[in-house]
Amino acid sequence: MLPENGPLLVPLDGSLPAEKPLRVAEAIAGLEGNDICVLYVSSEPLTNAETAERIGLPDEWATRLTLVNAVGEPVEAILGTAAEINAKAILMSTHGAGGNLETPAGHVTLHVLQDPPCPVYVLRSALDAGTQVHRLRHLRRIVVPLDGNFESVRSVEEASALASRSNARLLMLHIVDSRPETERAPASPVFLDYPRYELEAWQDEFLRSSFAIAGKPQGTNMVVALRVGDPGEEIVRYAADSDCDLLIAAWKGRLSPGRARVVQTLLEHATYPLLFRVSRLPDAEIGTVSRPVIEAADRITRTRRVPAESTKVEGIDDNPGYAAKTRRSA
Repeated sequence: MLPENGPLLVPLDGSLPAEKPLRVAEAIAGLEGNDICVLYVSSEPLTNAETAERIGLPDEWATRLTLVNAVGEPVEAILGTAAEINAKAILMSTHGAGGNLETPAGHVTLHVLQDPPCPVYVLRSALDAGTQVHRLRHLRRIVVPLDGNFESVRSVEEASALASRSNARLLMLHIVDSRPETERAPASPVFLDYPRYELEAWQDEFLRSSFAIAGKPQGTNMVVALRVGDPGEEIVRYAADSDCDLLIAAWKGRLSPGRARVVQTLLEHATYPLLFRVSRLPDAEIGTVSRPVIEAADRITRTRRVPAESTKVEGIDDNPGYAAKTRRSA
């Protein structure tokens, strides 16, 4: 679980006006009543006045946050400060001023994402700050991709708490990966009886099995969706179709070649704020709490002849309540 009273840490380097990230930070802090701590990393110690000048802090923000100056290398300073102040989360943008927008994110953001002591909010630099602030202040739909491992289920705890406080709908998404076997995770064990499951039964079993360890959140308006295709592309498409206000995702913190394709796709294409949780469990312990149910989803799509390019399975994310949603204006 996240620290109860830790602040939201917002690293700023002064390359962009401070107003945009601070407005987003205020919206995020308002979700759970956190304080805001702004960090500036320099090559030599600075006073508070010098720090405020370097980041271009507007006068009206001076009493609404805490300023911290750290000396050293940016990534190490951000991670060290987050651990020292027991930060509840870190807020990063994908790129600074002059950053290469053809990459998913800048060097500092990518390295912070790999081994943070707390969850990390990431906002694409190309997005309009006003729209993102509106989404965060008026949460209506929170998307959580579930792949069956324990850490992804734990992400639902955060999402459920946010959904309950904001009266938002929690949209849990499972993707049946349609990529060639050479690009997919190891195949699941075979359970011959699962093709007989109807979609409604699969939905119930998915919820039961997924939350067997973490415990199913109570009092939350939840929807389970099943889609087929490339995981990254389908998550981005589903979140956009759902008019998602926040996406919470778990991953292993590895950006080596061939890994983290979903994370990189989200960083490149998401039009909504992202919240990443990095798994703290060794590979041998991550396991899957709902592997038979995931295998069932795969068999359901095959036995019902859902084509690989299909983006949804009828009967799961077409329930009346979800279909009747209206898209709010920005």
